[in-house]
Amino acid sequence: MIITRLLCVLFIIGSGVFASYFGGNISYALFYLAISIPIISFLYTLYVYVRFKIYQSMDNYVVVKGDWNNYSFVIANEDFVAFRNVKVNFLRGKSTIKKTEESMEYSLLPSDKERMETQLRCNYRGEYFVGVDSIQVTDFLYLFSITYPITSKLKVLVLPRVVSLDQLGIAPSLIDSKNPVRYSNMVEEELDTEVRRYNPGDNKKRIHWKASAKTNELLSRKYHQKPKAEVVLFMDLSKITEDDLRVVIAEDKIIESVLAISNYYVSRGTPSHIIYDMDGIKQMPIYKKSDFNAFYKTCVNVSFNANTSVGELIARRLQRGDDGIFYVTATTRLTRDLYLSSLQALAGGNRLCILFISDDVSETTKKLIEDLKKAGADIYPIMPKDEIEDVLIGEVSIT
Repeated sequence: MIITRLLCVLFIIGSGVFASYFGGNISYALFYLAISIPIISFLYTLYVYVRFKIYQSMDNYVVVKGDWNNYSFVIANEDFVAFRNVKVNFLRGKSTIKKTEESMEYSLLPSDKERMETQLRCNYRGEYFVGVDSIQVTDFLYLFSITYPITSKLKVLVLPRVVSLDQLGIAPSLIDSKNPVRYSNMVEEELDTEVRRYNPGDNKKRIHWKASAKTNELLSRKYHQKPKAEVVLFMDLSKITEDDLRVVIAEDKIIESVLAISNYYVSRGTPSHIIYDMDGIKQMPIYKKSDFNAFYKTCVNVSFNANTSVGELIARRLQRGDDGIFYVTATTRLTRDLYLSSLQALAGGNRLCILFISDDVSETTKKLIEDLKKAGADIYPIMPKDEIEDVLIGEVSIT
């Protein structure tokens, strides 16, 4: 293109000099021709932009992150002039299109069209544009190349994915679902010291024979129910100060880790509570699948602008007098505030797991990790490239 432009400029200058020195119809005709070539080329690029047609569509505009969805793209020449060197640029980074390069170039004869049927995958949660980004039109002589933005872009709403876990390697043994007594987390009955009069149909194993002998009537032991185990998930929605792509990755991992753990427990009948700060401190109890589905819908519009630190969220929860509860914290920062709250939680007999979603390897962070480990906390670092599933099932070693 540079050589073509240089030749065009030299042609204009040469024909101008020739017309100045020699005059005549031929010399001026050449000069006017030289002047008209770039003008015609530029007008051609404008004409092509106005006249060519692009159609693109998807089967669904509300999709789940990571799922492939049908995507179709059509570029058409509905004019009587041939269109040459029309380059289509696709949006990349947040989405991936199968069988396409970053840009594709087309040349279309009159009434010709090119159609592409493929699949598109959205790589991150949120609401953003996908598909064609812009059109680059180049004239026949390669003098002008103008890029025009597409005004009718495809906008999709991308829901966070829910990672299905067969096991949860980060869970402490006391609430691991493999234990037939404590781990199943079903409501259990336990013998009490109180007795009542035996009723027909009562289990004979419950008869308190010693008490029955003293009163000369059959007495049965009373039973009371043991409370279910409980998991408390703290979701840190503090603002993340990184470049845009790293922010999106970190936010997705926080949400997906909380969703995966909550889904794991709700499918096994274990209640969980999700605590976070978004326009005020929220606590979402997850007792059944419908509760989880309601929280999942909330995650679509989660914003990371919390005013309350995750350390403060833990401290407020501890005011309930928790004992023997499994705390899970998903955060991108290890702070002194979080460290002090973690010590309080551990001192109260609770188990604590921190999902540290960051590649921060500073000395301050290393020191906090070491101190938390000594206090009894489990720290799982999650790098941007790590898969949440691998970490949660225990395939990634603990720090």
